[in-house]
Amino acid sequence: MRLEIQNAKKIPPNPAIQGGGHIFYCYLILLALFWTTCTTVVVVEGKATSGKFKLSGLDTEYVLGSFAVSPRKMGTLKVDFKSKDNYDVNKDLFVRLYRDDKWSEFKKAPSCTEKVPFSLINEPVKMKRVKGHYEGEISMELNNHKDDKTHYYYFVITDCSLEFYMHDDRIPQLSYTVTTWNDGSHVSADEHHLENLHTITFLLSGILAIILCVVIAIQLYEKSTVHAAMFWVMAAAASDAFSSMFELIHLSLYAHNGIGSYAMDAFSAHLEAVCDSLVALLLLSVAAGWTLPSDVVAVQNNASPIQKLLGGLQSPFLAIQQFNPTAILAIAIFITHIVLAQAGRMVNDDFDSYHDLEHLPGKLLMLNRIILGVFMMACCLSTRARCTPSLRGFYLQLTIIGTGWFLSLPILTFVVNTILPYHMRHRTVGIYGAILQTTGIILLSWLVTSHSTSYHKLSHLSSNKESLTDTLSRRSSGMKEDSQTWMFGKTKVRLD
Repeated sequence: MRLEIQNAKKIPPNPAIQGGGHIFYCYLILLALFWTTCTTVVVVEGKATSGKFKLSGLDTEYVLGSFAVSPRKMGTLKVDFKSKDNYDVNKDLFVRLYRDDKWSEFKKAPSCTEKVPFSLINEPVKMKRVKGHYEGEISMELNNHKDDKTHYYYFVITDCSLEFYMHDDRIPQLSYTVTTWNDGSHVSADEHHLENLHTITFLLSGILAIILCVVIAIQLYEKSTVHAAMFWVMAAAASDAFSSMFELIHLSLYAHNGIGSYAMDAFSAHLEAVCDSLVALLLLSVAAGWTLPSDVVAVQNNASPIQKLLGGLQSPFLAIQQFNPTAILAIAIFITHIVLAQAGRMVNDDFDSYHDLEHLPGKLLMLNRIILGVFMMACCLSTRARCTPSLRGFYLQLTIIGTGWFLSLPILTFVVNTILPYHMRHRTVGIYGAILQTTGIILLSWLVTSHSTSYHKLSHLSSNKESLTDTLSRRSSGMKEDSQTWMFGKTKVRLD
């Protein structure tokens, strides 16, 4: 696919464009330098979360939240309760504090009463009548002052007497607001990295999107042709940059009210999902042979339905025009990422919930990446078996790099869940995911701008003329000359 401006003067190629690959080699070095500085402390006010719950004979405890406290620091917890009716059934309503080193035993204990011994602090909740409703408040210290490592603290409200006395009809619904501090004004210890992480990602992806925009403009002016894959990569880079920008806005608001902006955080998660989708679909399309002339990749005879489905990605825009099964697959990939991003926010609306390790949507996202990684490998190996010998080395490299891009995050998630302390998991996956995403966009930018490999010499990415085989193939099938193009005035956008 490429843009052609008809009746334009032929101008010799600009050496700066021919050397586009060198820009991205320098950019990779810049990336490494930036990431080595990724250490920070984000200063904010107390973290606040709120919700509603109702205890019962079947649900005798409710987890109000969790918070990580830094080594040798003192954390603070305050919980405010409200209800329309008084909780006067009994005197067994407690907020109990648990630490991560006892949390697994808490979850294994079969009953509320058997979980109590694992708690560090137990505070009774006393409700008082205030202007037509009832309120209660408790405060606790999250004492990590003597420990040399970060610890997670969990706060759980329980009424163990409900295991013995059925008073479900007399239990009121309680609203709560939990406010936590890490040494007075610091954010949770596992979120220290977020401000620098998103600042660096915003700068790198934003600069990359601008560079691609400039290269597109230069090529349109000097060569009168630009491959549309460049717009695809530019959109992915812009999505990644805006995702980090919205998260930075959320962090800034969070510093003032301890809550932030749900809308900004949601925009960030969804744009990250869009970026993931664009990168995944572009990798699969190139793996299937998109941009290669039809005389370079042999027709696949006796292909299975799955092979035909993935092989349709060789002409992604034609698949969309015809709305065939391949188009449905591409749309499903896009929608799956969006749905999982929103589902993740419904389960956990904390920072960076898109790649969360704990909730079901996050686990389904990892499963989705594994499936797409298998698709990537299948596409690459199929194309490699059918392409000219000069391209087989390139497609072997693409198989390794592309499949690695899809599978490395699920593998890391499994390793992190297995060997790392709880407080380091979110940070590790968040930083690695950002590096992986930005590096993937940079490599795709090199792919659509470089002219250094046998792939680029044969691909429509760097060619100004379609192959004779493509032309004859179109005519023999009754297709119009511009059937693979979009027209915008005098500008023609090829979709092959």
